[in-house]
Amino acid sequence: MIGLHLHAERDLGRVAPDADVDTLALTLIGTGHLLFAGREDTPPDLDGVRRTVSSVVAGAVREV
Repeated sequence: MIGLHLHAERDLGRVAPDADVDTLALTLIGTGHLLFAGREDTPPDLDGVRRTVSSVVAGAVREV
């Protein structure tokens, strides 16, 4: 699902045409899992999640 979304964003020009969106999707999924795993009582810090996602996609995102 995330990969399909990133492919669509690439088709719309918001993700670089040469971005490896399949690897980005797997990286986001794995990172999200690690951020949330083992936290039954408290979710991770929202700003930390945003910073992490921004860091993962920073090189691929294009402003339109």
